[in-house]
Parts: sequence; C-alpha cells; structure tokens
Amino acid sequence: MTVARKAKKTAKKSAKKSAKRSAAKSKAKKKASKKSAKRKTTKKKAAKKKTTKKVSKKKASKKKASKKTSKKKASKKTSKKTSKKASKKKAAKKKASKKSTKKKSTKKKSAKKKPAKAKKTAAANKKPRRRSANARKPVVLTVGDPAPAFELDADNGKTYSLVRLHGKRVVLYFYPRDNTPGCTTEACDFRDLHDDFKSANTVVLGVSSDSLDSHKKFRKKLDLPFPLLTDPGNKVATAYGAYGKKKGKDTAGSIRSTFIISPAGRIEAMYTAVRVKGHAKTVLAQAQEAA
Repeated sequence: MTVARKAKKTAKKSAKKSAKRSAAKSKAKKKASKKSAKRKTTKKKAAKKKTTKKVSKKKASKKKASKKTSKKKASKKTSKKTSKKASKKKAAKKKASKKSTKKKSTKKKSAKKKPAKAKKTAAANKKPRRRSANARKPVVLTVGDPAPAFELDADNGKTYSLVRLHGKRVVLYFYPRDNTPGCTTEACDFRDLHDDFKSANTVVLGVSSDSLDSHKKFRKKLDLPFPLLTDPGNKVATAYGAYGKKKGKDTAGSIRSTFIISPAGRIEAMYTAVRVKGHAKTVLAQAQEAA
C-alpha cells in the first residue's frame, strides 16, 4: 500500500471518531435539555400549586369575612327589631298611663260633683280616734294638791322617795341639763343658801334626766352640798308638769320648775318657767314663811 492510501484510511477513521464524538455530544446536550425542561416543568407545577393554595386561602378568608359581615348584619337587624319592640312597649305603657290618669281625673271630678250630704254622712259614720297609750295629757298641778310620788337614784348612791321624806319640807327643783350656764347659776344659788334651807328644816333636791356619772362630775365641780337625782325618760318631770311642750314650740323639752312640798306631802308652792336670777332667794323666803 502506498502512503496516500494509508493517509486516507487514517483520515476516514478520525472523521468517524469525530462524528461519533459529535453525536455523543449532541445526545448529551439533548438529555441535559430534557432534564432542564423537566426541572422547569416541575418548578412551574410547584409554583402553580402555591398560587392555587394562596388563592384558596384568600377565598376562605373572604368567605369568613363575608360570614362575619352577614352575622353583624343579622345582629343589627335583631337589635333594630328589639328596639322597635321596646319602643312599642313604651308607647303602649304611656297610653295606658294616660288612660289611667284620665280615669283618675274623671273619678275625682265625679267625686267633687257629689253633694255635700254624702260628706256629712261619711263624717258621721267615722269612728272617733282612740288616743294611744303613750299620749299624755299635760299635767296641771295647783297649790294644795298631793305631790306626785317619786323614787329616784341620786349621785351619792342613795335612793330618795317622797314616802321616805315624809315629815320634812322638800324643795324639788327640775332643771334641763348639767353644765349649762343657767343650770350652773341656779345650782350655785341653792348651794350658797343651803345652810339657810337646812335651818328651815328643808331638804333641797335637784332633778334632771342626766346620768349619775354626769351628776357626780357636776356636783363635784360646783361643790354642791345637796344631792342630784336622775330622772331617766323624764317620767317624774312629766308627772310634775316640768317636761312637755313649751309656749311657741311643737317639740317637748324640760321646763325649769320648782316645787315646795310640805311635810304632809302636799304642794305648798310651785314655780314654772323659772327665771334663774333671784329664784333661790324667793324659794327660801317661801320655805321660811311656811316653817
């Protein structure tokens, strides 16, 4: 063989090899392109799935929102209905009240139109009211009357009664309250004249509704030589007329009063609505005259 033929054969062989190589390369390229296409399609499918999921979520949220709005609308409708019912009820009540007031006014007018004879018969048929047991008539004592009995505790721990004082002349003076200006002056005046009362065989007793502790302090403060009696509830004061309604006043209260009781237990002298200044001297003069 010649050199030219050998060269042709080698050239054919290299051409075949290059063709095979190019064919393999083209196959590889085709496979790679197919794989990339598959990858793209899978990515597209995944993206579509995501978008569909998002769309479905949006649709679900829209449905929920629409449900909520429908519920709100329904609640508003029900509230409107209830408010309408309530307004109707109120209107009905107003109408009923107006009717009742009209009926009452007509009744009153008819009652006014009735003759006066009916009123007179009704007044005649009325039963007289009974006075309650607590209602007390105002006590009115006069000189010479028996003195109302009493038995009261004193600040010195003793109990004084009209029965035990029988045979002695007693000055029983009622005063409103301890430690008040007028009561202090009155007590001091009786204190200053106590020896003169004692010489006239007269016992001086002060009476108020204050407690025994208050009496003790008041007596100690003024150095009073005579006892102070406590009258809880002003029962004894009421019996003597020293507690009740004052002139020009509707409420009851203590009335400053003094009574001279004879050894026989009768009222020798009495002083009501007392003015403190010079009162003790007047009482002393009366006691000395009676003695």
